[in-house]
Amino acid sequence: MRLLCASTFLLALPAFSRLLTSISELDDLKYDFVVIGGGTAGSVLANRLSEDGRHKVLVVEAGVDNANIQDIIVPFLGPGAFNSLVDWNFTSIPQTEMFNRTIPLPRGFVLGGSSSINFMTWNRGSDDVWDNFARLSNDSGWSWDSVSRLTPPSDGHNTTGEVIPSAHGNGPVLTSLSGFATELDPIVSGTARSIGGRFKYNEDPNAGDMIGTSFVQNSIGHGARSSAATAYLVPILHRPNLDVVIHSRVTKVRASYPAQNDIPTIDTVEIAHSATGPRIEVTASREIILSAGVFGTAQLLMLSGVGPKEELEKRHIPVVVDSPDVGKHLVDHPLLANYFVVNSNTSFERVLRNGSIAEDLLGQWEANRTGLMVDPAAGNTAAFLKNPADLFPKFDPSSGPKSANIEMIFCNGFEPLGPTSLPSNGSFMTVITAVVSPTSRMNLFSFISDNFSDVFIGGTLTLNSTNPFDSPVIDPRLYSTEFDIQTMVQAMKDVDTFVSESAWEGYIVRPFVEFSNDEERAIYARNNSITVNHSVGTARMGPGDGTDGVVDSSLRVKGVNGLRIVDASVYPQIPENHPQAVAYILAERASDLIRSCHFE
Repeated sequence: MRLLCASTFLLALPAFSRLLTSISELDDLKYDFVVIGGGTAGSVLANRLSEDGRHKVLVVEAGVDNANIQDIIVPFLGPGAFNSLVDWNFTSIPQTEMFNRTIPLPRGFVLGGSSSINFMTWNRGSDDVWDNFARLSNDSGWSWDSVSRLTPPSDGHNTTGEVIPSAHGNGPVLTSLSGFATELDPIVSGTARSIGGRFKYNEDPNAGDMIGTSFVQNSIGHGARSSAATAYLVPILHRPNLDVVIHSRVTKVRASYPAQNDIPTIDTVEIAHSATGPRIEVTASREIILSAGVFGTAQLLMLSGVGPKEELEKRHIPVVVDSPDVGKHLVDHPLLANYFVVNSNTSFERVLRNGSIAEDLLGQWEANRTGLMVDPAAGNTAAFLKNPADLFPKFDPSSGPKSANIEMIFCNGFEPLGPTSLPSNGSFMTVITAVVSPTSRMNLFSFISDNFSDVFIGGTLTLNSTNPFDSPVIDPRLYSTEFDIQTMVQAMKDVDTFVSESAWEGYIVRPFVEFSNDEERAIYARNNSITVNHSVGTARMGPGDGTDGVVDSSLRVKGVNGLRIVDASVYPQIPENHPQAVAYILAERASDLIRSCHFE
């Protein structure tokens, strides 16, 4: 497996790049590999499959070019990418357990995919996450094999005690600790060191054990976002054997000749610019690789006749493979913003309220890549916690003892996440809480057995129509289990416990919202939560060639030849962390698997 973090960062495309803006610009319609989606995983695949120079690779991206878009380059401006032209702007259906609210589900509609619009948090996952992938896929090749390395933070501060350098590796994605210190940083780390226990200080959550409080690592280098596009794709656009076309939607994949031994070989990709525009067909002599994301991949499979038979027949789509798991097992991390009024002159509301301050800080960033703009609009410190032993005795749905149930992120300002708007005055701290081991993917009747992680229900993705330009119907079923809502209530109480320590005296004035009991907390969570935008699982990996799972442990789609899936849709269980780095690792291993099949 390749290692992931370090040295190249480019913001603009070289003049000789082969970036096409229309499928009509393609010189040839025959390739060795066609990668559907130029996002996080697709960019890795484009790089690795074209690097020997012998194989022709086409990447088809529905979205736009990533170059020169300020909101996706400047870390602090990242939230501006949501609900914009670089966002697919997906939305859930009304969530029953959240008082029928619909939840926004941002995804990157741009080269680099969601790595170009996310909050840049870098967690490679605990050892247990990867060992659990190996167990669920019955393939030891998915167990952990050491990854990741940091670049210096923008402010050049001494990082001793904040990271373990020997736990990191080397590769194209730039990662770093915060480059702009906040007044919260020493308070959070000091509290963790003094209180210990569940909140203990963890020097480096990327060293294999996620549990504890630590400094956050981000996919940022030299004060700018490092995405899959800037790290993997842009630097190689000069390769003559690589074509990348944007503004182009794949509408279906299919076999061009009759099935052999009842197994069709998928070798043809149908591409269009618009719902009513002409379709162009491209063929792949070796493989088609679906990297369209957790929503796009499942939708495209069903449009192509691979999915639950009843769903396909309802839409009068000819069934190529009855694959019951397509679109099932969708799961995400619920997120809640907890606000506190604080005694501060440096919290970042002043930037959100005052355009001239923001312009000055942006000028500082442009001049020397320093200041507030070098960090995401999130926190420099975070905690990953196990539930207390008495909350759900003898039940832990996480991947293992090194993975968490709860996350807390400490933000030096008011993060407008959810329905609460930025107040017109006052200084604030936001503590983001998340349930990172949700059971809204599990059959709760299985709790009485010892086999908790093998029986799933989860959210669903279904077709809205047979028009590939229509968004699918997305139902993550948030808070559909008592474990999930009670774990969020516990997270809210954990925040109160943490900030009640003496180090916070004189800083916290009061909570933004007061609660009298757990019932009030649960109601608040249902009314105000969104997600961390970590949806996974709609084409999950399963062992062997059976119907359990959509792909096998080599990520090949079961029931067909020539088609592989490489993106977060294949995760057999949601990682108990931010999954960006997991997607890079997945794509690196997939590249090795593909090359072992086709490269001499």
